[in-house]
Amino acid sequence: MQFLYDNLTATVVALMTTLILLSIQSRATQNSVAEVSRNRMGELTQTFSSWLEEDIQRMGENFEEGERTPFESPTGSDITTQFTFYRDSTTASGSDQEYRIATRYKVSPKGTRMVDGTEKTLYELTRKKRRKEMGTGSWSSWSDVKGVSPSSLGYFKISLLDKDANPVANPAANEEQVHSVRVRFSVVSPFQNAQTFPQATHVGSVLLVRDQSDASVINVPKNAASCTPKGWKEMTDPTGTPFGCAAACMYTASGGSQGSNKCPGGKGGP
Repeated sequence: MQFLYDNLTATVVALMTTLILLSIQSRATQNSVAEVSRNRMGELTQTFSSWLEEDIQRMGENFEEGERTPFESPTGSDITTQFTFYRDSTTASGSDQEYRIATRYKVSPKGTRMVDGTEKTLYELTRKKRRKEMGTGSWSSWSDVKGVSPSSLGYFKISLLDKDANPVANPAANEEQVHSVRVRFSVVSPFQNAQTFPQATHVGSVLLVRDQSDASVINVPKNAASCTPKGWKEMTDPTGTPFGCAAACMYTASGGSQGSNKCPGGKGGP
């Protein structure tokens, strides 16, 4: 009888030890999965945020002075479902052809996922481009996808803001009021368990809109003739700093072989 009792006790102790070890291993596995999920979510967020900012900062690039509408009004209310903006190419070497390039963001639902105990719709942004030769009215077809977001966006919202950071109503028709573009989005963790926290990251960024009518537009002289008789007043050095005299303008235009990089009184040098 004592033998049976000792064996039963040993069996219970062994089972309890096994359960404790399994519990510890399960918790360690959950923590590891949660850490991998957080790291992956951070990588997706950083990559998407970086190329999105670089892309939008090119809006209005190479537009001529006075062209102030390099965008269409975003569509959608809570979620921006489509946004199109424009830039101009530089003239290719040995060619006089210049193109207006349109970039379109389109946001579509990609399923659902539980976030903080609530089922949320997830979205994906796809980026396409098309172009037309300057002086013609014919656009090419939209390209294949030229960029894609993570397929786990919780939301995506683009707003065009005035100088007081208030959203502009119908911005394409009120382009003179638009001062900056605000982008907000979230990325939901790709896989989750009880240890996953946070379950989504939220990102916001505000970027200035190029204003080609602004006096601070960089307009570097192409040659010495661009600096005379008073053309230097409309020119800047490569950093966008206005010249203080014709000599400083000619110095930059000639690569340093003409004029002087210092003006009388020390003004205007590049």
